[in-house]
Amino acid sequence: MKLRRRALPLLALSAFAAPAQADTIDLSLACDTTLAPAMRKVAAAYNIRTGVHVFVFPTGPGLILPQLQRDIQNDIVVTQTSILDQAAQDGIVARPVSAQWRNPIVIGGLRAAAAIDGVFAATDPSPAADFDGPELLQRLSVRPTRVLGAVDTDEVAFLLTTGAAQAGLLHSTDLNADGRLELIQRVPAEVQAPLRYAASVTRLARRPNPEGFVAFLAGREAAALLAEAGLEPAS
Repeated sequence: MKLRRRALPLLALSAFAAPAQADTIDLSLACDTTLAPAMRKVAAAYNIRTGVHVFVFPTGPGLILPQLQRDIQNDIVVTQTSILDQAAQDGIVARPVSAQWRNPIVIGGLRAAAAIDGVFAATDPSPAADFDGPELLQRLSVRPTRVLGAVDTDEVAFLLTTGAAQAGLLHSTDLNADGRLELIQRVPAEVQAPLRYAASVTRLARRPNPEGFVAFLAGREAAALLAEAGLEPAS
């Protein structure tokens, strides 16, 4: 089961590499792995309103910019503003829309009262992760008896739901995506600032009106869905 989950990025790459059909109204969207449940919720609502299918392809945050630089075909990208700023400077995407969101980092587990000094899951510093878990634990002065390294926060959630760890560092979106997980405590913003995200159309967009979905993301209906998923509006 685990191997199949790890194979998803390769499937996403093959989907992006397929040539776009000029007459399709389907759109492809690449996003950070932790944003996938939120983007799928908004995509479902957009489909009801417009009939357009937006296919969401989760990608490790460290791979978003290399994929864009290699001209892997997609219409929309939703990722960290720092990545989008660099992509815009390289002429790969348009400037992000005004709507931006924050994704607080939290400590979660199967129980809100779970101890954080036992077995703890945290992301290793790698291109698939967007924060250094062990380094953040040090700044939080959390000293578990054992730290289980994970590729990304998706794997942290897996370690928690299988009982391999009692607590772990997650994004708010990871916590909200799985009803079995509960909040133990939020990580203060002064210790680790929440990552900021935005959306943009890529220079390789070939399908009709990807700007329509980006605009929908900035609207009131999407804002409510994104809030349910754990994202906060960023001023």
